[in-house]
Amino acid sequence: MLKRYQTWFGIPIPPFKEEKYGANSTTIRFVLTGKMPSKKNNLQAVTVRVHARKWANDQQKLRPATWADVHKGISMTKSKMRGNAEYLKFLEKVKPILMEQMQSWSSRLSAKGLVFPLLKSTMTLKLHFKHRYVSDTVNKQQTIQDALVHCGVIANDDYNCLNPINSKSACYYEEIIYDIAFISLTTNLQP
Repeated sequence: MLKRYQTWFGIPIPPFKEEKYGANSTTIRFVLTGKMPSKKNNLQAVTVRVHARKWANDQQKLRPATWADVHKGISMTKSKMRGNAEYLKFLEKVKPILMEQMQSWSSRLSAKGLVFPLLKSTMTLKLHFKHRYVSDTVNKQQTIQDALVHCGVIANDDYNCLNPINSKSACYYEEIIYDIAFISLTTNLQP
């Protein structure tokens, strides 16, 4: 039976392709606590001067620098974006935690076909915030997804590997003592 396109505001929308996880699936859970920096908000611009310094040192051996040399040296610098110290520190903190939890799941379910990194899974993320500040759920979600990839829990966080994703967050002011990320991943066990 062919499913029909629906039209909304003049745009035909095809039926959505959803994969079902069957009887051979399992849900595994991970828990992280503490501050989760927003990766996007924590990028830092840095100047790469290696080539300019080498060139300047070589020029200095030949003759005194001119104003043109200074301009050329400056033009040889480049900039790049990198995660700042807070985000990198977060990755260092959560890696052993995720690795320990992953090992726990592996020892319990590897005989049944659980293999890391997960090549295909769904994710439900629940963020519990201890403070009253309004936080951006999507930015925190991206941080968590990147940490899962970085630690080898999931192969990638693109739509082929991690889909669908359900995220929600709520304020637990004066109910909890630290922020909590509760991550549920559903995947098919390999035969």
